[in-house]
Amino acid sequence: MKDINLEEIKKRLEGRPVGVVGKRKEFAVLIPLVEKDGELRLLFEVRSRDIRQPGDVCFPGGKIEEGETEIQAALRETCEEIGIGEDMIDVLGRFDSVLEVNRIRMHTTVGMLKEGWEDKIKPDAEVAEVFTVPVRFFLENEPDYYRGRIIQDTEGFPYEKHGIDPNYRWRDAWQDIFFWHWEGHTIWGLTAAIVEWMTEVLLQ
Repeated sequence: MKDINLEEIKKRLEGRPVGVVGKRKEFAVLIPLVEKDGELRLLFEVRSRDIRQPGDVCFPGGKIEEGETEIQAALRETCEEIGIGEDMIDVLGRFDSVLEVNRIRMHTTVGMLKEGWEDKIKPDAEVAEVFTVPVRFFLENEPDYYRGRIIQDTEGFPYEKHGIDPNYRWRDAWQDIFFWHWEGHTIWGLTAAIVEWMTEVLLQ
């Protein structure tokens, strides 16, 4: 067995970027701001019926590919999904990331679509519809709110094999779920959580 060398451990820690224990799926979305009818709005997509989570309202985005930064992934996915070029997007900056209980980390970037964006948008097959909501709507209206308990399935857990008390009390997990309704669309789940946090942190 290789000897443990404390100096070697220290050397490896120095300058090492801090990560997250456990493999996660990394995704990135753009939070697109647009100007329409003289006011600032958020742009949303409706997912096509032919893909996972059909009909859900979301921001443009997707999986981060090897070698991409969060911003690069958000821009690439946005251009693919709504058919505009990167030259039509002014990146305002990185925003916060969201950790989901199913080991997904969603990175967010805020961007402003330039004048003429409506004429440039051509949604691909993954997008059924694109619509916008005035930012003031989220500032003036509180979302509906539901707090759900996430139940852990421990059936078949090897308590006896590892000498663990069968009555072990697992830690409860809870998820806050927000809902907004706008002209027949329901904005909820992770997208609504991002909007709620953005409203609180950036727009107040």
